[in-house]
Amino acid sequence: MLDSLSPASLVLLGGISWLWLRGLARPRLAGSPVSELRHAGFLVSLALWLATFNGPLAGAAHRLFVLHQAAHLGLRLLAPLLFALANPWPVLIAGLPSRMRRAVRRFGAKLALVRRLPVALVLLIGWFYLWQLPPMHNAALTSPALTLLAHLGMVLSGVNFFACVLDRRDGPKAHLQGPRVLAAIVVILSNILLGSLTTLKEVVLYSGYDETGRLWNTRPLVDEIMGGYTIWVPSSMVMIVTILLIITGWNAAELRRWENRYALMRRSNSAALEFPETAEELRLKVTEPNRRTAFALALTSLSVFLVVMTTVTLLVYIW
Repeated sequence: MLDSLSPASLVLLGGISWLWLRGLARPRLAGSPVSELRHAGFLVSLALWLATFNGPLAGAAHRLFVLHQAAHLGLRLLAPLLFALANPWPVLIAGLPSRMRRAVRRFGAKLALVRRLPVALVLLIGWFYLWQLPPMHNAALTSPALTLLAHLGMVLSGVNFFACVLDRRDGPKAHLQGPRVLAAIVVILSNILLGSLTTLKEVVLYSGYDETGRLWNTRPLVDEIMGGYTIWVPSSMVMIVTILLIITGWNAAELRRWENRYALMRRSNSAALEFPETAEELRLKVTEPNRRTAFALALTSLSVFLVVMTTVTLLVYIW
């Protein structure tokens, strides 16, 4: 069924690989040297997408719900996370011809709305939830075109989201670090809600797997419970790793800003207020951020409680 998708995905992944190799041959345009870790992240992310679109997982995902959810995990979270960590954009843009580089920069400026963190968060969660609706999910199982649309949307929304939360830029153009952590927490809450609803049920929702699931000697209900667990736990673990990476980048950004404090002070007198020199100045500086952080943590705890209670209420009401 997925064989018809192979040419499109192979052309896309092959084009990205070609741009990467071409950009590496232009170090002046690509900027800083590419480390081994960036190489590894880029190659592993492409390998995951290749396996999902064309490898054994592509066919198996249409036989078992749990394998389909494992494919979604790689498509929208794991591979985009590794891709964003590789920071391939300077290299890929360097691989383009000069006219296309200018066009890409102009086009990128027009996508400012999509690259905002709230919009990226809504796209990541909303697109996944859309294709988890039983009618949409079952329809995609019988239509290669819908499958391609769903999977490409997951890839693009995942890459866009992780590019926002793992943005290495400092200054006013970059997203604030606190909202990045909150966005990752919201994704975890969405995984908990959808995964628990899929796991803690007693009826089969995705009938497209019924016959093929039996061929694999797996009961459809058990298959869906395992798939819900995949949405619930492994996907949330990927986001916990993301939160740790965001906090690590936050600390690195603060260290860079502290090391460059004298240069910043020379450019602007107001920058001196950002670097307190006495205990009283430090308290004045951190009081409000600490209050906002405490409020965010309390709101997160309340959100987890509400998600659990909502899940239990829905299950009791439905079943």
